[in-house]
Parts: sequence; structure tokens; C-alpha cells
Amino acid sequence: MSYYGAKKFDLASEYLDAAKKADPGNAELHQMLAQSCLWAKKLDCAQEEFKQLLQQSPDSAPTHVLMGEALDGLGRTPEAIAEFETAAKIAPREPNVHFGLGYLYWKSQQYDKAKQEFQHELEVDPNSAHALAYWGDVEWKSNNTDAAVPLLQRAIKAKKDLRLPYVDLGEIYLGQKKYAEAESALSQAVKLDPARPDAHYQLGRLYQAQGKKVDAERELAKVRELHEKADESVAGKMPPPQEVKP
Repeated sequence: MSYYGAKKFDLASEYLDAAKKADPGNAELHQMLAQSCLWAKKLDCAQEEFKQLLQQSPDSAPTHVLMGEALDGLGRTPEAIAEFETAAKIAPREPNVHFGLGYLYWKSQQYDKAKQEFQHELEVDPNSAHALAYWGDVEWKSNNTDAAVPLLQRAIKAKKDLRLPYVDLGEIYLGQKKYAEAESALSQAVKLDPARPDAHYQLGRLYQAQGKKVDAERELAKVRELHEKADESVAGKMPPPQEVKP
């Protein structure tokens, strides 16, 4: 419990597993072990624990969500979508469920379905920055710039440290030759995560368009050096679940 409270989930999972074996009927221990395994990225362990929990409580929307996160982390996105779809049917007004489902559709390039889910999330939470950002990204990918820009701007207003809308707005402004606005947005994206190459690439394009060859080469050199390190699983995008109390 001390490790769990300190968010040292790798260690917590080891001791909770031993405790579960000593008290196998304790549902709370199974839940805490499942969450610890998920947050420690021990996804096989998480999947097995959530499977057992669903056998006990098949109508638990939070457990279906967490099972979906584990399955997506294992690369089993279609099965993860099915879990989120079940959760959305059980608890259509539960915050973040529609966003998570929309993100999985977005990740699978099912943009029309993703857009619908982001809209549903905003019916539950009109200030959901993540739903606004990804809906804006869908509009941008669909070449609906006029629809994308206000959504992305609203996302930033709701959550200033969300990176995606800055990248998208930077690229949009670059295409519109609004170079000052583009540089401001892309620089903020780099500040939020300097190890992601996409904003550096767009900055390189921006500096090339302005004839700043040295700056452009610096940014493009960073692109060549960097490797993607982002967590693209749905668990990496969802707000953390509420901790289970023992």
C-alpha cells in the first residue's frame, strides 16, 4: 500500500500479487493489482486481472475502460475498441469514456466515428480539452481548416499544456503564411516536449520559407537525431483513473 500510494506501481504490483494469493477472494486487491500492473505497463498482468474482475462484475464500465487500455497497450486495438464501446453503452455519461473510444477510432483512422465520440464527450464535459483538440485534429486532417482552428484554440484555452493543438495550429498558420503565429505555436509545442520531431520539422519548414537557412538546418538536424518516444496508447492519453481505496 505504501508503494501504491507513492505511485511506485512496479513495486506495488509485486507485493499486491503476493497479498492477492493469500486472499484470492478480495476484489479490492484484484482491482489495485490490475491498476498497478497497468500503470507499471505490465500489460499481460493487467489484462488477466481485469478479465477476472469482469467475470465478477461484467457491468462495470470503469473495468471495461481499463481492460481496453491494457489491450490497446498490447497492440490489440480492435479488442480495446470493443471494451470501450461496451463501457460507453453501460455508462454513456461517464467522463472520458467517449474520449477514450474516440481516440481509439482516431488512432485507427476511423475519423468520422472518432469525431462523433469527441462530440459525445463534449456533451458530457463541454470543457474537455482533449476532446476539443482531437476533434480539431480530425477537422484539420479532413481539410476543414475553418472548423479546426476554433476547436484547437478552445482546447488551448481549456488546457494550455496540451501539445497537439499547438502543432496543428502551427502547421495551419504556416500554410496560411502567418509566420509569426506559426513560430509562436510551434515553439510552444517544442517547449512542451522537445524530444518529439514533428514540431521541429514544421519549424524547419517555417525557417526555410523565411529564407533562414541556418535555423532551418538546425531544426531539421534535430529531426534526424530524434526518435519517437511518445506513448501513443489510449492509456497514455486518458486522464488517470481514480485511485481505488483499500
